[in-house]
Amino acid sequence: MAELARAFPQDIAYDTPFDTTKFVQASIEEVYKTLIEAGLLVLIVILVFLQDWRAMLVPATTVPVTIIGASPRWRRSASPSTMSTLFAIVLAIGIVVDDAIVVGRRRRAQHRARYVRP
Repeated sequence: MAELARAFPQDIAYDTPFDTTKFVQASIEEVYKTLIEAGLLVLIVILVFLQDWRAMLVPATTVPVTIIGASPRWRRSASPSTMSTLFAIVLAIGIVVDDAIVVGRRRRAQHRARYVRP
């Protein structure tokens, strides 16, 4: 705006009554913090309940791959960083983690059914 203000007529001035960039920046930082906390909690829960470190590897690899894969598409689009898009990212990562847990449990059940004798 400072660059554009130089081209304004002398009697026109601009003012920013409410700066939303601070709020959006704080929201993005909170999303990063939430993602890290959620990732750690998911890994701990998988380790405690499934008691298999290999089952922990699936979500540990799928979540970063999902974030890295979605970032270029999100940045390429012209959509702003609103609370709904940040919520959608957190929700999508939660769905990916949930699917990874289901796949890991199914794989473990199939392995037991195939190789464990009654």
